[in-house]
Amino acid sequence: MIYFSKEMTKEEAKKIFRKWCIELHPDKASGNAVEFIKMQSQYESLLRGTFAYTTKDAKEESNALKDFINANEFVKGMDGVTVELTGTWVWLSGNTFSFKDIIKENGFKWSKSKKKWYKAPEGTVQKKKRGTNFKTIQKKYGYQSATMVGNVAIA
Repeated sequence: MIYFSKEMTKEEAKKIFRKWCIELHPDKASGNAVEFIKMQSQYESLLRGTFAYTTKDAKEESNALKDFINANEFVKGMDGVTVELTGTWVWLSGNTFSFKDIIKENGFKWSKSKKKWYKAPEGTVQKKKRGTNFKTIQKKYGYQSATMVGNVAIA
């Protein structure tokens, strides 16, 4: 679903964002975590001025969100592991060494330069672009993260 249009002013988008936050927030009884993340991502891209939402973007984002939610599920109990959604890629960092076999089984690959595990959406062409700082990637594509403490994810 497309929540915002690129013709909106920032003030209009902010009002709509607040409305959708109240309705979609995962802590609400009627909340939906996947839709909340989609809406938040669209809002952030609108504010950055890169809002050009297409059905291809929606499909990739939907797959990335599913990977992010699945990653949050399989890392439950992996104390100290951080799960991040950066653009459409899912990254794992923190205390991952003792869980590396489980992480590999779930389709993640090790990035030697970033010192993190990553999973790109199916069909993603990975370019060998070395030397890009992870903070730069986060700033460009947006991100959210959760760190596992026992069986609880802390954002």
